Amino acid sequence: MSMQSAKDFLKRVQADQAFQDRLETSGDLEARQRIIKEAGFDFTMEEYKQVAEEMAAAAGKPLTPEELQQVAGGLGQRFGYFPPGCPTY
Repeated sequence: MSMQSAKDFLKRVQADQAFQDRLETSGDLEARQRIIKEAGFDFTMEEYKQVAEEMAAAAGKPLTPEELQQVAGGLGQRFGYFPPGCPTY
């Protein structure tokens, strides 16, 4: 598992609308995790959360508690979450 994989995943979600749509329309967390693994990504929720926080910090805007909760729940909700002000890669 790796931070780089989480970064690459976020880049793909942003760049690939079909991939994002597939994740959003998948039935549940297990289905999303399966799609992610099949696409070659391997990261933990903690790595995903850290990458999102770093992206927000790089944009000069820390995450609010609500945004942090969205990131923490992101694997169960929506993978395309980018904190406001987050730079695009």
